[in-house]
Amino acid sequence: MIKKEKLMSEQLETDIIVRNYRTSDYEETLEILEHLQDKYDIGLTEEIWRESSGLRQFKPNLKRITLIAEDIKSGEVVGMGVIEAKKDSIGRYIGYLDNWATKPNYIGRGIGKVLAEKAISILKSWGCYSIRINLGYDIASVKKLMNIMGKNMGFKPMFIVLEKKFENEKE
Repeated sequence: MIKKEKLMSEQLETDIIVRNYRTSDYEETLEILEHLQDKYDIGLTEEIWRESSGLRQFKPNLKRITLIAEDIKSGEVVGMGVIEAKKDSIGRYIGYLDNWATKPNYIGRGIGKVLAEKAISILKSWGCYSIRINLGYDIASVKKLMNIMGKNMGFKPMFIVLEKKFENEKE
């Protein structure tokens, strides 16, 4: 099912569809993620992203989808986000939003909000108890996202996560 949204912005009016990932989206999604990697060090490895391409496509038995925001007029992929539902330790499904990004020249035009609304709708239909968003630790970006997702969409901060990365030793 494709959702069509008409977004209004002071700068631009854009027709956007939200659809499932297709293998033909690989290059454009990689470009979006490379921008995130440069800015936030999200751990992107092109080889792993390429090898996992099939995992981003919808499969009825998995509760995981990569959503794509596409500009109808240009056919350009302008945003993306991965949604997944996992059972927690007491058997409830918890929804996750991951790799949520918009192309830099589309930021501020409501693309992320359209993707988030679709994601919330899907995760709710899957019976999720709650939805979690992991944020990269950049104070300005976290404050902006907290303002958007908190005030406008009802998300509240719940956890602080500390992470230690392991460097892969290559021989």
